[in-house]
Amino acid sequence: MNYNYFDYRELISKNLLSFLRQSGFSKLSFSKLTEISRPTIDQIIKGESPSPKQYNSQITKINETFQLPDDFFIVFQDEPTTTSRYAYAYSDHGRDVEKSPKTMELLNALDDILDVYSLYLK
Repeated sequence: MNYNYFDYRELISKNLLSFLRQSGFSKLSFSKLTEISRPTIDQIIKGESPSPKQYNSQITKINETFQLPDDFFIVFQDEPTTTSRYAYAYSDHGRDVEKSPKTMELLNALDDILDVYSLYLK
């Protein structure tokens, strides 16, 4: 069954973020696995896309990469309710607080460093 994923951007955004957290993927490692650029992954997580056709193609590619059903990110995915003492390690602000572009740049750089580090950690 073909879905117009573009119509479900907000729901897919939340469910994709939940999937990343539950699976333990960083945005960079997810990007490498799916062969979708990291900036594009960021756009999907924000519910943004330059075009419906491109967005549909990207979600289809994610589903195919992980052999997920077509409606996987449309059906609500429960996120575990456990809390971590590291939940706000980057900032003293909550998740929904808008961060400055400089802060986002630094956090993204930190994510990249942690991704490289994780390659050597075994």
